[in-house]
Amino acid sequence: MRIAKLIEEFIADQGWEETVLRDEETGTSQLETTMSINNQNFLLYIEGNEQNELLFLYLYAPFSVIDGKSVDAILLFNFINDYFTNRGRITVQDDGGIRYVEIIDLENIEPPTAIIDNMLSSGISMFRNNIEGIAAVALTQKTYEAIRAEYDKKNAARELQKQNEENATDDNNE
Repeated sequence: MRIAKLIEEFIADQGWEETVLRDEETGTSQLETTMSINNQNFLLYIEGNEQNELLFLYLYAPFSVIDGKSVDAILLFNFINDYFTNRGRITVQDDGGIRYVEIIDLENIEPPTAIIDNMLSSGISMFRNNIEGIAAVALTQKTYEAIRAEYDKKNAARELQKQNEENATDDNNE
């Protein structure tokens, strides 16, 4: 089971004590652990499917979307998925769970363990950069529109700063 071996090598590289659960009959393997992001415990699952040659990474937020907020959460998550460069996607599950998922096809390749590290880094980065908006839409009555306005405001401020820096560089070059 080469994908299970890849996951085990990743665990060893990280210095973790976790064990990969293997199911030789189904050709699947799974790592389940917790990790801290912004002082909150997230659930991490890394799964391998030998038959389909797929590697899955799931990173679950420590909170769920409250009743009545799924539409706002879905709209925000679609915005994050479309607007920002993440290799995976953030989704809302039927039970309100918030999950980052990334799937890689390993057919005909022998990937290094760094591929899992890159997958995990992408999920961690997505949560670190968006956790305030995700929590606000999931846990409060704040609407998607209000959170989106905050993103737009931050983006406008970044663009203004970038323009000011470019103008200062132009002035210094004259």
